[in-house]
Amino acid sequence: MSIAQRPDDPRDGLPLYQRLAERLRADIAARVHPVGAVLPTESELCERHGLSRHTVREALRRLVDLGLIERRQGAGSRVIATAPPVAYVHTIQSLAELFSYTRDTTLEVTGSEPVALDAADATTLRWPAGTRWLRITGIRWTADRAEKVCHVTIFAHARFAALLGDVGRDATPVHALIETRSGERVAEAVQEVSAAPMPAAAAKALGGRAGAPALRIVRRYLDASGGPMMVAVNWHVADSFTYSIRLRRDDEPAG
Repeated sequence: MSIAQRPDDPRDGLPLYQRLAERLRADIAARVHPVGAVLPTESELCERHGLSRHTVREALRRLVDLGLIERRQGAGSRVIATAPPVAYVHTIQSLAELFSYTRDTTLEVTGSEPVALDAADATTLRWPAGTRWLRITGIRWTADRAEKVCHVTIFAHARFAALLGDVGRDATPVHALIETRSGERVAEAVQEVSAAPMPAAAAKALGGRAGAPALRIVRRYLDASGGPMMVAVNWHVADSFTYSIRLRRDDEPAG
């Protein structure tokens, strides 16, 4: 049965190209397609899974971005690795892909407590100092728990605090717990990427050096009115993470 026809697929809800990419990624990890093997052609994948050529190409592009395959004109798609390199590559183009990132990694929660925002956190969250939030700290790992991806501090709005008493007891992402238990949905995510010195707490968790160059990614999850639901502050060791954005030309017709 094709990917598009499987309602019970655990990847259901993701874009079709991403569901295909995850299927191929699992096959590569299981050595169904070992290193050096050539994947089925675009036409074969289209026919096998009932997908368009555009969808298949997007799925293969994702595998290229992950460092699992290489594509050459006339030579097809060749497997070059069974797992992404240690330097974690993160590519997103939609909310669905952002949510997939939280499913494809594992968050180990190390602490959870209500706090009043201090001046520094208020600046990061863009919310008044002294307001109450639930602060959740932890370490995000690769899915196989082989490598640490980043140190995470999540600030959940106070209205959700009572719903998150068991956060970290299973693999459910925090945003998913909030959506399921509150009935509110994340309508938009705003992401900021910057370079900054690694704070001491993050350095200790990641085995790095406090003050060393680091990558800070702040994600603000907003409701339909533009109000904050949660804010995640992620710290990555500078040489262990690559953030990839693919931009395409959208030319206007000549007038």
